[in-house]
Amino acid sequence: MQEKDGNMEANYRKFIQHIVEKDAVWGLTHDDTWATSSSGEYEDAEVILFWSDAEGAKACAEDDWAEYQADSITLVEFLENWCVGMYGDQLLLGPDWDASLVGREMEPLIVALDVINELKQKGKTLEFTQYDSQEEFEEQVTEALEGDE
Repeated sequence: MQEKDGNMEANYRKFIQHIVEKDAVWGLTHDDTWATSSSGEYEDAEVILFWSDAEGAKACAEDDWAEYQADSITLVEFLENWCVGMYGDQLLLGPDWDASLVGREMEPLIVALDVINELKQKGKTLEFTQYDSQEEFEEQVTEALEGDE
């Protein structure tokens, strides 16, 4: 089990690095509906799935998602609209799940902070549309997480 957890952590790190590098995040969509899965960790919780590339998303487009298409959004849209919105809706985020639908289930604001930390590490700054700056976004996400404790 520990090796599996270690692999999931390594895959998650790659997800963060790749989406920061590419400035894009991928999902599976059909008629404006995004692919979701029931949580394996929490009862009555939904997980919205995201991938760091189109290939990862396409690999999961089978069975119930056979008609779904890989679709990308910008990193800013992912952070401002998806991560923040999912937090408000109490949804989880599934980064880079494999074709057998195995992967981590993350709190979306934790993912957002990990992206911000990776951006800072790379010396990159995003132009936010709903926040005055990347720093303001980070402060508000941090405050929301501290309020949950």
